[in-house]
Amino acid sequence: MLPTDRPLRLATHSGTFHADDCLAYVVLTGALGLGADDGSHVLFRTRERAALDAADIVWDVGGTADEARWRFDHHQPGAPKAPNGEPLSSAGLVWRTDNLGNGLSLGQLYVRNTLAKSGFQDVAGEVVTRIAENVRYRFVRHIDLVDNGVERAAPTDLTAMVDAFNSAWDEPSQSDPAAFEARQLAGFLRASQMVAVALEQHVEKERGAAFAYQAVAQAWEDCRSGRSGLYPDLLELPRGMPWQRTAFELAMPILYVMSPEPDGRWKLQAMPAEKGSLRNRLDMPEAWRGLQDAALEKACGIPGAVFVHRGGHLAIATTREAALAMGQACLANKPSPAEALRKAWGR
Repeated sequence: MLPTDRPLRLATHSGTFHADDCLAYVVLTGALGLGADDGSHVLFRTRERAALDAADIVWDVGGTADEARWRFDHHQPGAPKAPNGEPLSSAGLVWRTDNLGNGLSLGQLYVRNTLAKSGFQDVAGEVVTRIAENVRYRFVRHIDLVDNGVERAAPTDLTAMVDAFNSAWDEPSQSDPAAFEARQLAGFLRASQMVAVALEQHVEKERGAAFAYQAVAQAWEDCRSGRSGLYPDLLELPRGMPWQRTAFELAMPILYVMSPEPDGRWKLQAMPAEKGSLRNRLDMPEAWRGLQDAALEKACGIPGAVFVHRGGHLAIATTREAALAMGQACLANKPSPAEALRKAWGR
């Protein structure tokens, strides 16, 4: 158990720092509710064994990975790995640990606290779990792999940006150990602030995706029941939101999605052929593409048609009725099941 009668002693290594030790610090302080200036903890950057042994939490140094003792190093032989065999950094070890007895990993607790700070206090447990897993896979995992030499960091990658906060080789502090470490501590804290902002924004992005998943799944149920859209081809959403990930995850057979825009107009979008593809399952009519306003209305015969992208994947209409009519007209070109099968097999 961590002490509660004094500030926690947090320790990581001195010298050059990397994204994983900054990220581990951000997750630990965020999950445990440790503020930067509230006296809740003291940060030590050291390699001295006595200081590390006296610390409450140690990461990225010490040669031990032991969740029960709050030790999170990954450099020693036999260091823990992810279930799929991929190596973990100190950040990955911290993110996954579950030793508070509340059923939440530190990553899940970090997500829950970050959501609460943003005004989302009552997010269901399964949604928190979904967000935390997506953040782990899309954010933490990359830092794990870069730190272990499995992936390279691009020049604008967060890992490379953290490295830029380290002292330059020819700074005057390099010849003075005490001045050098003071400079490094300041750089570590500044880099950690940058990482904290990036991680919070990624949590917000995944929160939006998780909330959208629920909304898109409900819209699909409404479509199937005939309350909205045109089942099974056209999904109608109550507002604009990320929808493609959910559509693929739920294997929706849709060809189009329509939704209202903030300015009152309506958008009609084509479903991609595959995840990440620029091809559409069903293009909008060739005769409409690139047209707008009166020219488009004349070509399609639908009052309120405003614009069709020349790529055949996007259209804008003034009203729901006009967008629905455009969708129905597009569906007139829907291939028969036999034609669709031949197209899928390239025959």
